[in-house]
Amino acid sequence: MRKFTRLCAAAAFAAASVSAPFAAQAQQELPKLKDEYRFVMIPVLAQAWFDIVHDAAAKSADNLSQQLGTRIVIDYQAPASADLVEQNTLLERAIATNPDGIAIDAIDVNASMPIINEARERGIPIVLFVSTAPQGSQLTYISNDFKVQGRILGEELIKRMGETGKVAIMHGVPTNSAHADRYDALVELFGTYPGIEVVDTAYDMDDVQKAQTEASRILAAHPDLNAIAVVDAAGPVGVGLALREANRVGEVKYVGIDDVPQLQELMRDGVLDLSIATRPRMIGQWTTITLLLQNLGVTTPSRIDTGIGYMTPDLVKNGNIDGF
Repeated sequence: MRKFTRLCAAAAFAAASVSAPFAAQAQQELPKLKDEYRFVMIPVLAQAWFDIVHDAAAKSADNLSQQLGTRIVIDYQAPASADLVEQNTLLERAIATNPDGIAIDAIDVNASMPIINEARERGIPIVLFVSTAPQGSQLTYISNDFKVQGRILGEELIKRMGETGKVAIMHGVPTNSAHADRYDALVELFGTYPGIEVVDTAYDMDDVQKAQTEASRILAAHPDLNAIAVVDAAGPVGVGLALREANRVGEVKYVGIDDVPQLQELMRDGVLDLSIATRPRMIGQWTTITLLLQNLGVTTPSRIDTGIGYMTPDLVKNGNIDGF
C-alpha cells in the first residue's frame, strides 16, 4: 500500500504536468488531500456478488485512509432488486448529497447517462464498475472483457457436452452490458456448432431464487437437456440448486460464473467443476483507487481490465476462498 501511495502522488503530478508548462506550476495546481472523502457505490441490486465488491472497496478505502492520513468512506446504496427506476432514484439522491465520487454498475447505462452527465456537470467524479462505458463518454469503467469471458464459458461447456446436444441459456438482466455481452458471446459460439441446439432461454434478473425457479422449469420442460449456460453470478447458484433438487447433477452440464460463497459450496459438493470469475475483489479495490485518483486531479484510463479468474475444486477443497 505504501507503494501505491507513492504511485498515487506520482500519477497526480505527472497528469498535471502534461497540461502545465513547468513541473513546479503543475505541482502547485494539484488538489490538496482532503480530511475526508465519501464515495457512493450503487450496484445493480443487493446480492452476494456485489457484497464482495463492496467489501473490497471498503477495505481498500480503510487501507488508503491509514496510509494517506485521511478518511475515505464507501457509502453503499443497493436497490432491493434489479429495477432501473429504483437505481436511477438512488443515483439522483446521491448526486443531491454532493459526494466526492460515485461508482455505479448501471442496469441500463444508456438510460442512466442523462443522470450520470448531471453528476459530471456538477464536478462529481463518476466511475462505472462492471458496466461498459458508452463509446465517446470518456467515463472510466472497471471490468474484464465479458464477451471473452462468455466465450470461454461456452467453450468449456461445449467440451463437457461433446460438441453436440441441447442447451438452455439462463440470461440475467437483459439491459446490463456484462450480462448481454456474455449472452451474445454464447449465442454466437453455439451458432458455430451444427450439433448444438439452443432450446430455451430464461431471465433470472441476477436473483438466485428466480434462477432456481427458471432452471427447475427448464429441466422439467426438457428432459433430454444436455446443458445450461449462465451469464451472471446468481445464475449458476440457482442452476446448481435446481440440478441437485432434480437429481440431475452430472447429467446436465454447466459451468459457473464468478465465485460467490454459495457457488463455492456447490463446487465443493461436486455440483460443478469450474467457474469463470470476474474478479470482484479487484473491481472493488480499483473502484476506490480510481475515484481517489480522480479527486487528486488524475485523468484515469477509459478502461481498467481486471482480467479473469478460474475457480476449480482444488481451490475450495479446504473451505471457501476469499475470492478473486
